[in-house]
Amino acid sequence: PAPAYGPPAPHPRHDGRGVVTTVAVLGPGAIGGLLAVRLGQAGHDVTLIGRHPSDVTVGGLTLTAPGADAVTTRPASRPYLTQPVEFLIVAVKAPQLVDATARVPAAFMAGATVVPFLNGVDHLPYLRAVYPADIVAGTIVVEATKLPDGTIGQASMSPAITLAVPSGSGAAAAAAGLLDVPGLRVTTHPDETQVLWQKLCMLATFALLTTTAELPVGAAREKFADWVGPLASEACATAAVPGATVDPEAVEAQI
Repeated sequence: PAPAYGPPAPHPRHDGRGVVTTVAVLGPGAIGGLLAVRLGQAGHDVTLIGRHPSDVTVGGLTLTAPGADAVTTRPASRPYLTQPVEFLIVAVKAPQLVDATARVPAAFMAGATVVPFLNGVDHLPYLRAVYPADIVAGTIVVEATKLPDGTIGQASMSPAITLAVPSGSGAAAAAAGLLDVPGLRVTTHPDETQVLWQKLCMLATFALLTTTAELPVGAAREKFADWVGPLASEACATAAVPGATVDPEAVEAQI
């Protein structure tokens, strides 16, 4: 079984005296918008970076979530980052990453911390080559959609965020503290390979099952129930090559 994840380390900037952290969110889609609202709700200075700054209207950005009142915040919205920030959250799709990083000049990232929420593993070496910053590996599990009116509709309960926080990494611990706000659920693990493959094994099993069956996951799972176990085992065996330990039975249970 995979090692147990622990609670986030405390954020050194949050000492109860109202210190504001500057955060840019690259990618104003469902995930980026959700995180922007929650960080803005917690009092941070948030700027959304994307191709269409009008994604944030004069009325702000609204998030709806199960069992909670709608939350509206008013982050700044720009096509390019124009000044340094302390944290950059990258929430674009992997095929958009190279084009998107052109919107955030590397000169503004010196001394910053970058937290990408992309699936897979290939984005980390790219970001480390582009930015003179601490890159903290992370994953997020949530069902959310950006609606036509710009509202972010969160369909699942609190987003589950996992960050890689190696021992002695102050930047990674600060990132965990930054994201440990109402409406988000944060855990940490010391090994970034484990963090990324823990989610990737589930996604690989999901993708292989649905694309091979050419069916949505529910119908595919019912019609080809005997496929799920072998697919999960293959994904977890692949994860073991770079050193991750992922339980195929746990992956099968998720599916």
